[in-house]
Amino acid sequence: MEIQIFMSRVIYENALDNESDIKDLSFEGNGEISFAGGAMRMTSAEETVLWYTKPLPADVRIDWEFKPLSDSGTAQLHFAAKNAGDKISEFLLSYYNRGLAEERSFHTCSLYKNGPENMVYKGADPMAGAAEDTWYRLSMVKRGKDVFYGINNLELVHFHDDGITLGEILTGGNMGLGQLPGTEALYKNLKVTWI
Repeated sequence: MEIQIFMSRVIYENALDNESDIKDLSFEGNGEISFAGGAMRMTSAEETVLWYTKPLPADVRIDWEFKPLSDSGTAQLHFAAKNAGDKISEFLLSYYNRGLAEERSFHTCSLYKNGPENMVYKGADPMAGAAEDTWYRLSMVKRGKDVFYGINNLELVHFHDDGITLGEILTGGNMGLGQLPGTEALYKNLKVTWI
């Protein structure tokens, strides 16, 4: 996924390779985080999210590396997330969807806006299972009304938000790396760029 970025500035970098790297992050849910081999391992007994709680700019690129350790479960990226009382205000990228039998036989990724009932884009997911022992480079770009997501520079999602159908254009907010129950994965090299 090659997207031209001019005048960009890295505003957050985290290798995620030891416990001190997450001291300023907030972990939510029932799960475990450990470190080995220069990466963070997250195991989820229920839905878990590791939040970066400082607000992000409206136009942002988030890069991270991901390696699945389980052939079931679901990994997620929350972004443009804001506290909106009893309403959900965020984008949710659901990738490595392997929770259901049909998801394990036909791999897809999905983008949701303001709640899991509002899927705005569904694309292919080329990631293999845990047995392949492979790291993937993931990227999400949110610029203006557009959201892009890709793996290893291959674009998989491009959503153009009209700012009407599911509410106003989402800006700022927080981001978090999340997992659903039964998911185990490694993460490293999280980077956030203001674009």
